[in-house]
Amino acid sequence: MAAPSTGRPVAVTVGIAWKLHLAPPPPRPPRLPVATALTWIIFTVARVIFGLVYFQDCPLQPNIPKSLLGMTFCHLLMILFETIKWENDAARHRGFKVCLQFFLGLFVIIWVSLGVVWVFSIYQPNYDPSAADGLYCNKTLYTFAFWNAVLEMFGFGVLLVRLCKGLLFYVTLSPVETDFYSNV
Repeated sequence: MAAPSTGRPVAVTVGIAWKLHLAPPPPRPPRLPVATALTWIIFTVARVIFGLVYFQDCPLQPNIPKSLLGMTFCHLLMILFETIKWENDAARHRGFKVCLQFFLGLFVIIWVSLGVVWVFSIYQPNYDPSAADGLYCNKTLYTFAFWNAVLEMFGFGVLLVRLCKGLLFYVTLSPVETDFYSNV
């Protein structure tokens, strides 16, 4: 477990060769969370609109509007679980809340992956509703779902890079014991 932040720069020695100087991050302006929340709300409302308005307009892959509506449902559940106030015994409910958040996160990862597969499996679909076989996909719906899938995968990529960076730079902020090397 890392030491609590002191608000001052910290020098970390990794082995005998590297010495890292870590400075605490600057305080975040309140505009960033507001902008993130507004963007999140706009995407959620757009997913609902596109999912409901074009629900029957993609017989080639009927799961595309369902994936948009499912992502809206997932976002609303995530907001609910993050903002819910648990009664009385916080320690007892904390494990239950963490378990619910884990399974919701797992469901979101699976649902987004399925949505991406559904969207990319019919890449460049027939946009003409008067096609002879009747298999088409509304161009507006497909374009929105396509870019939505691209942005979701980009977001997952950013999270994966941050996870790898965190694992790569995980160090304890305590100094190396002097007798450590004599025991090796």
